[in-house]
Amino acid sequence: MNFLVFILTLSVLSTVNGQQCQARFNRSISGLNSPIDTCQGAILNSDIREERGCCITATSPSTSQICITANDFDSLYNTSRATFLRTVLNYGINAAGICQNCQAKAAFLAIAATMTENFRTDEATGSDAQFAADDQKYGNSQEGDGSRFRRRGFFGLRGRIMYDRLQKLMPQYQILTNPESVALTQNSIMIAVKLWTNPDLLSRK
Repeated sequence: MNFLVFILTLSVLSTVNGQQCQARFNRSISGLNSPIDTCQGAILNSDIREERGCCITATSPSTSQICITANDFDSLYNTSRATFLRTVLNYGINAAGICQNCQAKAAFLAIAATMTENFRTDEATGSDAQFAADDQKYGNSQEGDGSRFRRRGFFGLRGRIMYDRLQKLMPQYQILTNPESVALTQNSIMIAVKLWTNPDLLSRK
């Protein structure tokens, strides 16, 4: 009986792994359901849990400056995803001009780790109904805004006010109509740099 359960579990997991998935609000953003620890890109909300997410693969930006080493980072996040993340975060820390500032680097990493649940997801997880309580918070004003403008990215952009403010500064991402773009790794790290260097943008007023 145990053997039969084991075979059934393997069958379900093999079906789930590699299954195509899409972003909730922009269906053109697509990826594959895969284990979180192996994702080389952004991890979006997925209906399939069990340590899996919708992985939107990305090419990590490169910088010649090494701001955090493998010893500093990979030992804390000992997965194949850690190398990818370290490259992305190195780029962001260097772009923010804090590569030589240990306290600032630690703060940057702490914010990113907290907002991504220790780098396990790039957008807050949950159904539209679970975010309905936020429809009138954080500058949200319409039904569904709580879900549409949920927390995303390395620095946790959340609510219509913050999305609108960033839209004006970084219009190339079209985040009011394309909210998941905030979570995409290549965008998320640039947004994090913008928020780090302009902390007033994080105000929800």
